[in-house]
Amino acid sequence: MVDFTINVQLDLEKDARNYRRAFNANTHAIKRKEQVAQITIIDLNKISGMSEHDTYIFLRDYLEQFWENNKQKAEEKIKTMQETLDLHQQRFFVDMEKLTKHSIYRNDFTIFLTSLNRWPYNYSYWYTWSYIDWDWVCRAFVHELLHFQTIHYYKEHIMSRLHDEKKFEDLKESLTFLLNYALKDSIEGYDMWYPQHQELRKKLEDYRVHSDKDFDKLIDYGCDILAKE
Repeated sequence: MVDFTINVQLDLEKDARNYRRAFNANTHAIKRKEQVAQITIIDLNKISGMSEHDTYIFLRDYLEQFWENNKQKAEEKIKTMQETLDLHQQRFFVDMEKLTKHSIYRNDFTIFLTSLNRWPYNYSYWYTWSYIDWDWVCRAFVHELLHFQTIHYYKEHIMSRLHDEKKFEDLKESLTFLLNYALKDSIEGYDMWYPQHQELRKKLEDYRVHSDKDFDKLIDYGCDILAKE
C-alpha cells in the first residue's frame, strides 16, 4: 500500500500568491471582485501585473496583521484539517485511482491556508490553497486531485483532439461531476462548481448514467462535444 501525505501549512508568501493569481491568471470564477470583497483597506487592483515578489511585499503588512489577529483560529484550522485528511485520505486516494484508472501520480501534496476566499491549485508544485473560513476540506481537495490526475494522464490526449487550452479547461472542470458518484462518501456534500460548465457537465453525466462509466470513454465523449463547437 502506498503511503500518501497531505500537509496543511501556513505560508504568507503562498497566501500572497493566491491574491496575485486572482488578478493575473485565468480564473473560472465569474465574479472575481466578490472573491476579494473582504479586503477594503488595500487597492488590490494594483496587484495586476505585479511579480510574485512584489505582490508579497505589497501585501506583507496586511497579511502579517491578518494572521496575527487570527493566530489561534489558524492553528485550530490547521489541526482539524490535518486530522480530517489523515483520517480519510487513504479512502479517497483509492477511489480516485479506481475512477481515473491510474495510480495517483505522486504521493505527497500540500495545502496552504489562505486569507482569500479562493481555492486554486498549482499543478507544477503539487499544492492547493484552502480558505480559512471554509469547512469542506475533503471535497475541495479531491476536486483538485481529479484536476491533477486529468492533467497528468490525459491532457496530452485531450489537447491532441481539441488543440484548444480553454476547451481543455472546460472539460477538466466539467469532469468533476464524477465526484458525486465515484467519491460521494468523501466530498462532504455535492460538487456543483462553476455555472458556465453546467451544460457540459449535464451532457457528460447523462452519458455516464445511460451509456458508459469508463473514464477514458467519457473523456473522448467530452472531446467529441467540444470539437463540434
